[in-house]
Amino acid sequence: MTQALSIRKLSPRLSPALLAWATLLGLLLLVGAVAALRVFRQGLVLTNLSNSVPWGLWITVDLSAIALGAGAFTLSAIVYVFRLEHFRPILRLAVLVGLVGYTTAMLTLLVDIGRPDRFWHPWVYWNVHSVLWEITLAITLYTAVMMVEFAPVVAELPLFDHRPRLRQLGHWLHKAAPVLALAGLLISIVHQSSLGATYGILKARPVWFKPSMPILFIVSAVAVGPAVTMAAAFVVEWATHRPTIPHDLLRTIARISGIGLLVYAYLRFWDLAAVSYYGRTPAAEAAMQLLQQYTPYGFGFWFGEVIIGLLIPVILFLLPRFNRRPGYLVLGAGLAALGIVINRWIITVSGLLVPLNYSPGVVQQLEPGNYAPSLTEWTVVLGVVGYALAAFTLGTRILPIFAWQKPNPH
Repeated sequence: MTQALSIRKLSPRLSPALLAWATLLGLLLLVGAVAALRVFRQGLVLTNLSNSVPWGLWITVDLSAIALGAGAFTLSAIVYVFRLEHFRPILRLAVLVGLVGYTTAMLTLLVDIGRPDRFWHPWVYWNVHSVLWEITLAITLYTAVMMVEFAPVVAELPLFDHRPRLRQLGHWLHKAAPVLALAGLLISIVHQSSLGATYGILKARPVWFKPSMPILFIVSAVAVGPAVTMAAAFVVEWATHRPTIPHDLLRTIARISGIGLLVYAYLRFWDLAAVSYYGRTPAAEAAMQLLQQYTPYGFGFWFGEVIIGLLIPVILFLLPRFNRRPGYLVLGAGLAALGIVINRWIITVSGLLVPLNYSPGVVQQLEPGNYAPSLTEWTVVLGVVGYALAAFTLGTRILPIFAWQKPNPH
């Protein structure tokens, strides 16, 4: 009887709006599952990927999800490493968003690698000379750290009221949170920057071969990740009509993200100047001309990254006229997240469209690559997005993330 009551507490009543939302998410998951099964059966031939452009939409989603989930290690470090207790109320939500982001990235990679049955190979067959190998280990380790860090939250569920040992384990893990936060910070810095280093070592790609790529990746993630968590708190508050996180704290996070975006913009512009003006080489100049001719690189950078992803969010986050209104803060976070997606698309796809010259000095120029996502790629992404939204919805409705969801000590 008591167990049934505990389970009933975990199942909030479905309103018509929530039922419609659940139906939509179910359809997205179904469409994505069917598309993923087709890829597992027939292989990557269903995609528009090729030897010249091997990374496309799925890798863009993977890199974006990891960057947007960066609020977990950023805010955990603020609370446990720098001891700023004022940020503690948003910590659980940040870890939940981080878990959703990283598991979304791993789910996308499971489809993208072509042989999902070999996902465990990097852990057994070490290739210490590969940046991708190091990224694989770091991402899986950090996901495990977040799961352990989040375990005390799960242990507070009414379902475990009569499992005192689980509660004790959760209490012990909670005491170890500072150590976990420090480990997560170090691992995250390694893999976030290594994602950029993957492009930085592509010597045959003159546009992206530069040591600034790791710095740009980590700074952009630190700037946008907390803003996404801030926006998630407002969205849950609007959906549940209950307070989530104090608004003054959310405005503080918005201001921090605004400053972070300014730092990122400074580095991004100097990076562009170093490649295309001060330190330009014939190969880099030719590559930039090809990008301008065959891709919307200029429009994507100036309008997508700079105006949508940087300028407007900075204004909304830093000017008091706007950051006092939750709607503007959510809009700013959404635009900043879109800017990250555009940036990861440009870096992932556009640079690969520039043809490789295997024989320096040969006059003949190979044709630029061509890529547009196939229907299968888009439907897989719909399923992945459906998973992310479903996991976040269930997490915020069932788990004790906010003060009004936490168990009554009496």
